[in-house]
Amino acid sequence: MSHDQVAALAKAVDEKKDGREYGYGLVVLVLAYCGLRWGELSGLRIGDLDLDAKHPRLTVTQTVVADKGYQRIEPPKDYEHRSIPIPAFLVGLLRAQIAGRPADAPVFYGIRTGTWLRNHVYRVGWFDDAAAAVGIKGLTPHELRHTAASLAVSAGANVKAVQRMLGHASAAVTLDVYADLFDDDLEGVATALDRAAMQSDVANLLPKAA
Repeated sequence: MSHDQVAALAKAVDEKKDGREYGYGLVVLVLAYCGLRWGELSGLRIGDLDLDAKHPRLTVTQTVVADKGYQRIEPPKDYEHRSIPIPAFLVGLLRAQIAGRPADAPVFYGIRTGTWLRNHVYRVGWFDDAAAAVGIKGLTPHELRHTAASLAVSAGANVKAVQRMLGHASAAVTLDVYADLFDDDLEGVATALDRAAMQSDVANLLPKAA
């Protein structure tokens, strides 16, 4: 997905029912720009956000696991416990989302329960219809994690940075899953290298035009 598609999807979710009031369009943006798994997004608490830091971040400290209709909290695996930079444009939106609520409250919560937001409820009530409305029917919230990887690579992130954002066990796992993204990015690397070389003494090595 492109940045424009992410924006269109977030807007469509916000426009359904009480989507904007509960920050459900913001869910799309956090998934697409921070690369969280659904359980990590659902389990994100206000105290896990540091919006006042010089470089705002969120910390993955727990995950919500759905099991036979019930939800339980589990700690993430060692390599999934991580701190993720928050793009600056999200800070004000997140600040409004958490205003006046305690640190142990979920950032995003179910309208009826007030607790951890369920994937199924979110999809049926908001996400699936919004995705269809903007021409990406069948998209799932999990696929926004892939969008996050794609947008990060397109912005120039290296494999280690993407690994840390996504919480993969190693860069090898990241490359196994997203090798095609980095292959595409090699063309951009070649273009950047050419531009830099032509601004250096390397340009003097080339044959002069007749």
